[in-house]
Amino acid sequence: MNAILRQPEDEIDEALAYHQGDARATVAALLAERDFLLREIEYATLAMSYGFARGWKPAGEKIAR
Repeated sequence: MNAILRQPEDEIDEALAYHQGDARATVAALLAERDFLLREIEYATLAMSYGFARGWKPAGEKIAR
């Protein structure tokens, strides 16, 4: 399926199906992936020069909507 045409509901259904419908396991996996990506951003921030990022740094944790 073309990624551009996928709806968020389809991705939610796929994630739940991957974890056999276990919502807690799905959320736990997504949170673990989020933590991994936040660490990757932290590492990239350490490697970026001030000029490359024009002074921008990631804001860290966002509050959920």
